[in-house]
Amino acid sequence: MSNGYVRLYRRDWTPEQVARRVDSLAAAGMVLPHARTKRITAISGQWETIGEQVEMDRDSLLAAMAAVGDEHFTFQYWMADDEDADVATSVRRVNDEVVVEDYGLDGFGGPVYRKGENTVIRPLLAEFQATGTSAVGLVVDRWGTTGIDDQDDIVVGGPSRVTIVPELYVLRPDIALRYWDRSELVPFGDFLAHDTDNILALA
Repeated sequence: MSNGYVRLYRRDWTPEQVARRVDSLAAAGMVLPHARTKRITAISGQWETIGEQVEMDRDSLLAAMAAVGDEHFTFQYWMADDEDADVATSVRRVNDEVVVEDYGLDGFGGPVYRKGENTVIRPLLAEFQATGTSAVGLVVDRWGTTGIDDQDDIVVGGPSRVTIVPELYVLRPDIALRYWDRSELVPFGDFLAHDTDNILALA
């Protein structure tokens, strides 16, 4: 098991871009409806029902994603080829311009954790690339060990320090060069990446 995550940071979180993201992930095998039940489910954040599934239709879920504020809106993607594999996903605003999409890797662990996790990481790297000029940054932490650091602040260029390094950072060059020498970084489109686990080979 893994408490890891992939966080994709972006601007221009419009209803049209939300629908594009959902449709693009569906084409890659991460879908909203469960393969057998066809249910689309959010995860309650209300105190009385926290963690429980809340059934929604597609339009309502996409509208909730698009209207997100600084509180998490959490829902489930399902892997189209495995009805038992879900990706708990949340979206929230980091600030007025930037939204973070947080995709959980929990449940994709075990002795072959990389193979399982890579089925989630691979399409998300493609999504980051497809986000184009609206992309802000990306973090992959296979084990969820970086909670001590304020990843949001790091990615958007705040003063926070990196004290625990995840497997992959993809950051704007000016931000990446605050933390590492250029020789420790590799280009990834218009960004620089610090990749300790060869994750970019999946792209």
